[in-house]
Amino acid sequence: MVRHLCISLLLFGTIGLTGCSSSPEEQTPQGNQQIMTIQAEAEQAYKMARLDQAESLYFEVLASVPNYAPAWFRLGNIYTRTGRNEAAIAAYLRCIELEPDNQKAMYNMSLVRLKQSTQVLSTAVRQGDKNSPVGLQIQALLQALNTIQSDTHKPTLNNATTEQAKR
Repeated sequence: MVRHLCISLLLFGTIGLTGCSSSPEEQTPQGNQQIMTIQAEAEQAYKMARLDQAESLYFEVLASVPNYAPAWFRLGNIYTRTGRNEAAIAAYLRCIELEPDNQKAMYNMSLVRLKQSTQVLSTAVRQGDKNSPVGLQIQALLQALNTIQSDTHKPTLNNATTEQAKR
């Protein structure tokens, strides 16, 4: 009887250990695959301009991989496109924290800041004395920012590219 009990305990213990040792290996790839699938769905939703869906999916990705810079970058773009400027800045800043050399995030963040500055200056022009010295400065700066913003949407060639094009 004692021998039968010992064999049973040993058998159950072995089965239990085998089950424990194989579970993490199976769950890890499955979890990674699931995150990759969600990321792909988020990218597809983003490209199709289904921004609410893309935002939710990127949050799902970030719940599992909070330091995934591309998701923070995309969230910044989504927030910019939906007029949530402060959220866009926060997302771009997080992206830059994770990837300090991400020039796209820096550029996009600067465009949001330009847009914010333009909005502040537009309000100042409407509410203040346009002919005062500061009113004239505000109008000049506003005009310059509007020019910069319209130029950012035009493709330009720098000198090196122009030289290459001539060859």
